[in-house]
Amino acid sequence: MTAALASYQRARDAVLAMKPAGADGTPSAYWTEELEYIEYLIDASPLIVKKLRHHAYHVTNVRPYDYRDKRDGRREHFEERLRALRALGGDSLLVPESPSLGGFGYAIDGRLFNVDTLKFYEVFIGMERGGVLDAVRGLDRPVVCEIGAGWGGFAYQFKTLFPHTTYVIVDLPELFLFSATYLGAMFPDARLVFGGASDRSAIDDWREADFLFVPNFLCRHVSVLPLDLTVNMASFQEMTDAQVRGYGSMAATAGCPLLYSLNRERSPYNAQLTSVSLALSDAYELTEVAVLDTDHMRAVKRPPKTPDRPHASAEPRYRHLVGRLAPAFERRAVAARPRPAASSRSAGGPRVVLGMTLYNNAAQLPQALESLLAQTYTDFALLMLDDASTDDTEAVARRFVERDPRLRYLRHRVRQAMIATWREVAESAAREWPSAEYFAWVSDHDWWHPRWLERLVAELDSDEGAVLAYPVTRRVLPNGQEIDKGPRLFDTAAYEDFDARWKYFCRESVGAGDMVYGLIRIDGLQRAGVFRPVLRPDRLLVTELTLQGRIRQVREVLWSRRQSIGTSIERQETTLMLPDARPRWFSWPPWLQHTVVLWREYATRDPDPLGLTRRQWVGMLLRYQVTYGWRHFRKTETSHTLGRVINRLFWLKKQTKHYYHHAVYHTLVGARAAWGRIRRAARRAVYEVLMLTHRLGLRGRGENPSG
Repeated sequence: MTAALASYQRARDAVLAMKPAGADGTPSAYWTEELEYIEYLIDASPLIVKKLRHHAYHVTNVRPYDYRDKRDGRREHFEERLRALRALGGDSLLVPESPSLGGFGYAIDGRLFNVDTLKFYEVFIGMERGGVLDAVRGLDRPVVCEIGAGWGGFAYQFKTLFPHTTYVIVDLPELFLFSATYLGAMFPDARLVFGGASDRSAIDDWREADFLFVPNFLCRHVSVLPLDLTVNMASFQEMTDAQVRGYGSMAATAGCPLLYSLNRERSPYNAQLTSVSLALSDAYELTEVAVLDTDHMRAVKRPPKTPDRPHASAEPRYRHLVGRLAPAFERRAVAARPRPAASSRSAGGPRVVLGMTLYNNAAQLPQALESLLAQTYTDFALLMLDDASTDDTEAVARRFVERDPRLRYLRHRVRQAMIATWREVAESAAREWPSAEYFAWVSDHDWWHPRWLERLVAELDSDEGAVLAYPVTRRVLPNGQEIDKGPRLFDTAAYEDFDARWKYFCRESVGAGDMVYGLIRIDGLQRAGVFRPVLRPDRLLVTELTLQGRIRQVREVLWSRRQSIGTSIERQETTLMLPDARPRWFSWPPWLQHTVVLWREYATRDPDPLGLTRRQWVGMLLRYQVTYGWRHFRKTETSHTLGRVINRLFWLKKQTKHYYHHAVYHTLVGARAAWGRIRRAARRAVYEVLMLTHRLGLRGRGENPSG
């Protein structure tokens, strides 16, 4: 008997013992229907076990047929995504599909890869970026619980990377026919323990287990285990609202410090769930981690016809969420949770200073200040500069100043506009706290995750060559509702060479308006001139910082930014500077203004601050003008109007072509029909003439006409 068949029989006996007691664990309507398709596995033949991965289609929606090379670009599209993931995560977290039990996929460099492989790899990258794997590595024998393990693929990969893990699987009993069989075959020396039919006696034996299989109707007993990490991939979205909340409560009651979810907010076929993140937020503080800007299922779809245009989809996107146990649920989680950076104050003042400009946002200011005062990194000071607000902004700000000594408040008597105010708050903060190393602008209407400052300080501390660190941004409407947009991903952490970094920045940079709200080294900010009197000063500042060093992005959603209405170009023309303070070039295109400033501040200096020749500057600025000029034009209302005109012309062309073809078709069909009628009429006329001549005796007299 093979190890796989023995593993199957052991799993089958355990499932048969569980099923009579499983009436209380009724699955959602979605899974009730799905389970009907795999009933035959309760009496599987050796051939089915041998090809077990082929029969997991109803669990994964992945089948071997999808990995035949059809020469339709899918394989190339798949390999492109694999390369993109390897560029993010390296090979240390990449575990290929095993060919055992019918494993399948594209054969790449002698190894098998399919969409499940990439999904698990993507989750490991997200865990690495979210600080989850660092916590796991610090434990002698971590206890990991996966809710809904499907065929056991992620458990196999996790156990391969972290062999000393105790891995707990909570699932519908029928699915253990897949996961327990697969894991038992892949790890023949591992000890597999199955939860009992109605009690927790077997669960209490977890310390000696490599894998512990707990039926969903006994999940409450998992709360007694010392869980270090709870994981769910693509099955929370298929559960009921009560079930997701129940599993979140289970992990929290166990004191599990970390939870990782890769799910849509709900499956499009599931009407019994409102929102995964809403249900989990009862017990966990959630942070979104950015990996790639498209979902893992796109790896096996046909590539878009236009390479620069992604697939359009009306379905909600998958979100990588790291949950940290809320303080109200903390038990033993304190030791496992990543520690915040050191926050001891030195005699010279804080390491970080924040500058907040205020203008008529009294209603949203409390939320912004509360989120800053809740930061886990506490060695900071905040200077608020009010640009002559006319609402209750001053009263709100002074109330918070009285509450926390780290806050200061200043006010303009008359409005100075954005550039002057931003520049003044940065320079005043640097003068007020001269020993500070880092500075960040913060707005009066957004809010930040508690670990925002902690993560950015750690990012700059880890790289002396970096001048700016910023997180992924979540965009929300003025009313706080999230806008379902993919993340803007850009950094130059991998570019130490100056020329390569500049070319990459000119070609690929996006989201300067997000970067400018990051954490900046104060000496680098001062060398960059803080905020210069130009259109798009944020873009120019990020450009000058790129000349000095690297930009690092923390691939976690740590900042929620309220989206303004209207295009940024037209809005900035009226809000950046007062009319009498604008320089003569202020009406020029931003890319031209930036070029003039860069040439004046760098190329014409003797010696050049960067040690470059004027010839080098000409080439650099020409590249900047071409790339940024085109991007700037694409954002203007003129571009939008031109785009609408072009789209209208294409529509008219299509309509004209349609009606032309329609006319030609009906002309040809009508002509053919008319010709047929003419021929029939002609034959009838000939017949009638012949018959008439016969009757008149003019033809065939005395003869039978038919004869």
